[in-house]
Amino acid sequence: MELFEALTTRTSKRDFLDKPVPKEIIEKILSASLRAPSWANSQPWEIAVSTGKTSEFIKNSLYGLAKNGTAINPDYPFPNVWPEKQEANMFETGKHRFEYIGIGREDAEKRKEFTLSNYNFFNSQTAIFIYMEESLGLWSVLDCGMLIQNILLAAHNNNGLGACPQAYLTVYPDVLRQAFGLPKNKKFILGISIGYYKTDSKINGIKTFRNDFDEIVKFYD
Repeated sequence: MELFEALTTRTSKRDFLDKPVPKEIIEKILSASLRAPSWANSQPWEIAVSTGKTSEFIKNSLYGLAKNGTAINPDYPFPNVWPEKQEANMFETGKHRFEYIGIGREDAEKRKEFTLSNYNFFNSQTAIFIYMEESLGLWSVLDCGMLIQNILLAAHNNNGLGACPQAYLTVYPDVLRQAFGLPKNKKFILGISIGYYKTDSKINGIKTFRNDFDEIVKFYD
């Protein structure tokens, strides 16, 4: 797939087949993605790939905590308030998504179940978790973001594969540290569900809007 095509056609998938991704394909995706740039080539990222029993443990634990309303405690706290423009973008995206898949505003139960599906990796068997040493700062988080984009594009470049970056997967990080046998000083940034997505699933057909180019980009001669 040509690069510009990949950039403009990639979308997040949220409904996967219950089918494992071969280890060699994950290794190929991650090997290429690790060419991401970082501050002075510091390479701050660490990666844990969950499959099999580990995935089942993580899914069951996260789903149970979320369903019971357990307070989240992500290693990198979410914003308490979003600026007006970003809040409007998020509202319109959520509204469009629920309308597209036919879940009304009044259907609180279906909305809740849809949200909870995040914790099941959207039915995938595989998830990739990005974490780093707690002493690293904002610039290292930015570096990890470039790695994450590489992973998403590399997955998109493999026929039938899709991925979805999910903050939801890191809201109970102690579960992840337990699953991977990691100490407290390892802090989780993001989880990525990855797998073979259902081509006939309506939600996988969503393409989110982007703000107008001229609204975002200014040229100064």
